[in-house]
Amino acid sequence: MHQYTPTLNCMGYMTPSLDKIQEAFVEYCAINRSGLFVDLGCGFGVAALPVIAKGCQIIACDLEAKHLEILKEEVPEQNRALLTVMTGHFPDELRFPENTFDGINLSMVLHFFPPHKIEGVFHELFFSLKPGGRLFLTTSSPYQGALAPFIPVYEKKRLTEEWPGYIPNIAEYVPQRAHLLPKENIVFCIHELRRLATKFNFHVIDAAFFSREGIPPDLSLDGREYSGIICEKPADPTSAFLEKNKAIIPTLAAKIR
Repeated sequence: MHQYTPTLNCMGYMTPSLDKIQEAFVEYCAINRSGLFVDLGCGFGVAALPVIAKGCQIIACDLEAKHLEILKEEVPEQNRALLTVMTGHFPDELRFPENTFDGINLSMVLHFFPPHKIEGVFHELFFSLKPGGRLFLTTSSPYQGALAPFIPVYEKKRLTEEWPGYIPNIAEYVPQRAHLLPKENIVFCIHELRRLATKFNFHVIDAAFFSREGIPPDLSLDGREYSGIICEKPADPTSAFLEKNKAIIPTLAAKIR
């Protein structure tokens, strides 16, 4: 796979190689080989395949069953026991028990959720991670060549709106790609990803803009075409919540008295 490949269900593209956040996910899996990992919206398995090659167990989830069939065919027979596939929508159809995963990869998926569902997604991500487990997440950023007319709109909205990257009709900006994308999109800069992660008590390890190998010329801009974040569920989530809110507690206590 040497170029961006359209998905089979018109949910964007699969990229030709691992980005820096996905590379970190694969490395994290290799270091924690006894763990259980999940790749949500795995597509053809660009991230899942190297995790399997490292000898790690992974659940690969996708809306499109044909993507998962292609992925299974790519796995050597001796490694197929390491792979479990699940077809369905996370989190509407696919939900996992509390403290299930040591690591979660959510690559180029979040920007397809409508704004009213995004916080529910983060809740389920936090819930299903084990304490000490890590989330590796990437999205499209506003800073793409094809979105140049949207950038000033975004910059104005980000000062006053919760979801400044929301685009009700992507065809207004990328008509040549609209048939391969959901109508609604929402792009994120790293600051919004940090805000979301912190709101749900994740500890942010890294957040960065990046570009990708083989990025199409119409998407290329200035190296900030994508946003990524790596964050960790605290080993003691209750203590993390109290630490985050300790400045509020004396005020509340004073009101009670």
